[in-house]
Amino acid sequence: MLRQRDIGWSNPKVLSILAVIFICGMACGSAVTQVFLHYRMDNGSNNQKMERARQIGWQKLKEELQLSPAQVEIVSKELDDYAKYYQNIEDQREDVAALGTQRILNVLTPTQRERFYKLLGIRPIPPNAAPVSTVR
Repeated sequence: MLRQRDIGWSNPKVLSILAVIFICGMACGSAVTQVFLHYRMDNGSNNQKMERARQIGWQKLKEELQLSPAQVEIVSKELDDYAKYYQNIEDQREDVAALGTQRILNVLTPTQRERFYKLLGIRPIPPNAAPVSTVR
């Protein structure tokens, strides 16, 4: 006959079986998601597509796609605009990073600055370096 402590949810056998069922369900669910859902999802954002097209270059696109002169003009203009936009963002990102680093350095003691440089693996900024412009 079963003892009172072996009946119900506190039984280790019941808990073990439930844990195994849960783990198997998670494994099957992740496998199904990986195989079916991710396969059917879009394989990249517009940004990634434009970046790939920019890396290929409009000349190769012209040859491979057999673009007309009007199409070449539009494609090259769009790729140039994207490159300029991307460069502007990159410049702003660098400015923000430099400004943030300078603000951190301004609040640190000289000893903390040395450790900061070592932790990040960067060279110390000379004290007479030109100040970084503020980002709006």
